[in-house]
Amino acid sequence: MLALEQNPEGQTFKSKSFAKQSLEKRFFTSCFFHHCDFSEAVLRNTKFCLCTFSHCNFSLVKLEGCRLQDVQFLDCKIVGAEFVKCEKTFFLANFKNCLMQYCNFSDLNMKNSSFYGSKLKDSHFTNTVLRNGDFRGVDLQGTIFHNCDLGSADFSSSIQYTIDPTTNKIKKAKFSFPEASGLLRSFDITIM
Repeated sequence: MLALEQNPEGQTFKSKSFAKQSLEKRFFTSCFFHHCDFSEAVLRNTKFCLCTFSHCNFSLVKLEGCRLQDVQFLDCKIVGAEFVKCEKTFFLANFKNCLMQYCNFSDLNMKNSSFYGSKLKDSHFTNTVLRNGDFRGVDLQGTIFHNCDLGSADFSSSIQYTIDPTTNKIKKAKFSFPEASGLLRSFDITIM
């Protein structure tokens, strides 16, 4: 087990394994994690504020009560993460060039969040506020949006999305052809 002080601040962690470890009730401030493995780690009631994760593995991490406040994920692998279980009050996370699959972002306020260049597959957004979200260059294959506020979100250059405009707010959102046909799939029509 990796020895770690209770409330690290401003530290850099490189190539550390937190896999299957409990980091419960710790408070990380302004820390940088590079090539760290958090797979199956228990982050219950752990707080990350102003932290950056680069090239980290977050597969099957336990996030109950976890605070992600102004956190950046860069080139990370995130599989099966239940972000819906994170502390909602201060939730602010951005993702760039991440490989994400089977993640749940339901019931979160993610206004102005970015997923730029990520593969966000088979994931779930229900009752999620994504106003002004940045989905440019994102592969959204199998991802579900239901009862979401996508107003002014940018889906230009994103691919493989299916968004039902009758169950989501899409006013002033940006889409590009030919992928914009993903807005019509729920209507059971044929596009020639």
